[in-house]
Amino acid sequence: MQRLWADYLFRLVAGLSPSLDGLAARLRLDIERGWEDLGAVDAAMFRIQKIDFALSRLEGSPCPDVFVWVSHAQADVDAALGLLLDALGIGEEALTFRGDIETGFVDLRSEPQN
Repeated sequence: MQRLWADYLFRLVAGLSPSLDGLAARLRLDIERGWEDLGAVDAAMFRIQKIDFALSRLEGSPCPDVFVWVSHAQADVDAALGLLLDALGIGEEALTFRGDIETGFVDLRSEPQN
């Protein structure tokens, strides 16, 4: 896996608190190891209802989040995230951040829980 897949095919849209291994097991995905500028990265790429996703985790990162990537072709990110969460059988409380590089990211862990 190369940095190319993230930069050109996908955009980062959210973080998830469960482990990459646990998320991949729920969807019966294989995790692949690749390298980026910052080191080893584990990732799984898949499609749900014609929407392309990738989940990744940078080895040794101080941030434990699993990054959620969605294809640039997907215009409705909220719908895509909803579909992914449903497929994983987890709720929005598992989201640690959301947003994108253009609008910025919102850390959901710092928001008050109702």
